[in-house]
This record gives sequence, structure tokens and C-alpha cells, in this order.
Amino acid sequence: MRIRDLKFIDLCDLTDQMNQMRTLNEQWLIGEILAYQGKYKEAAAHFVKNSLHDKAINLYTTLKQFKEANDLIKKHGNKSDPVILMKQAEYLRDTG
Repeated sequence: MRIRDLKFIDLCDLTDQMNQMRTLNEQWLIGEILAYQGKYKEAAAHFVKNSLHDKAINLYTTLKQFKEANDLIKKHGNKSDPVILMKQAEYLRDTG
């Protein structure tokens, strides 16, 4: 079994739990599947298209694509998130 398979198993388990609690959002699931497949740009676009902006911002931040995260925040009228700025500063400090 590969590590990538474990990620999909975790996603399946989370999906099952959310489905049992009746909180499963199918659009969220599609975006997560795209991200797990490594299709990050498509996943972010899917999240934005379905008004899951926080998910898209989180995805960009996790990928260290801070410019895209901040652009998305500005585009949708949100104030800059200090957590993103702190993560960006930590990343820049650690990478020199």
C-alpha cells in the first residue's frame, strides 16, 4: 500500500463520517478529490466556483502560494488574514 492510498482512505473515512452526520457537501468533496489527485489549480477553481473561498485560500496557503491566496482574499472583498501573513513570514524566514 502506498502513502497516497492512505490519503484517499482518510478522505473516504471523513466523507463517510460527514455523510452519516448529514453534513457532506458534494462540491467540497469534488474539490478535495481534485486536490488529492494533485490537480490543485482545478481544485481551487472548483472551490471558488462553488463559494467555498476559505477552502481555496487554505489550499493556496498550504501549497505556499501566498500571492494567489492574498489575491483571492482581495477579489472576494475579505480583509487580509493575519494567519496567512504569519505563515508567509515563517516560510520566508525558514527558506532564507
